[in-house]
Amino acid sequence: MYQSLRTNELPDNYVVFDIETSGLNPVKDKIIEIGAVKYINNKKVDEFSYLIDPKIKLNKIITDVTGITDNDLIGKYTIEKVLPMFLEFIEDYTIIGHNVKFDYDFIEFNIKKLHLEHIKNKIVDTLFLSRITIYDSKNHRLKTLKEYLKLNYNSHRAIDDCLTCNALYQYCKNKKQGD
Repeated sequence: MYQSLRTNELPDNYVVFDIETSGLNPVKDKIIEIGAVKYINNKKVDEFSYLIDPKIKLNKIITDVTGITDNDLIGKYTIEKVLPMFLEFIEDYTIIGHNVKFDYDFIEFNIKKLHLEHIKNKIVDTLFLSRITIYDSKNHRLKTLKEYLKLNYNSHRAIDDCLTCNALYQYCKNKKQGD
């Protein structure tokens, strides 16, 4: 399904989103944070940000990477509450993310588990976009590209990664439109 949603269109109205998780496997690991930023005419108009109680203890590696602790998550909404709100937030806008298939797979796994309607939004992956527009970066990880663009956002927190991803999207979009 993911492949059929990917688009090469570079819209002016879109939602950038990012998740943080308790691990790398959507089947056994949990979403612990969802962030999204909505843009109309390339201008930020709204923001969505929730820490999520996964009802499990986090691995120390995840806490080290994200800075999110078990105490940060205890008592927060669960995915059953946050995911429907996220789906309402993104509406039918094109969704944009970096290495977005990772995030999409986690979201879709939880959509299926909760019997919600699958995502039908068009999807733009800034990982792919950066690979075809930025040739002089040592790699195409979001953190590396953040440094390449000289951005001061944190890494591995959903909203900051959304803001980094948007700056990257705008940079790549401008480069492509300049071709």
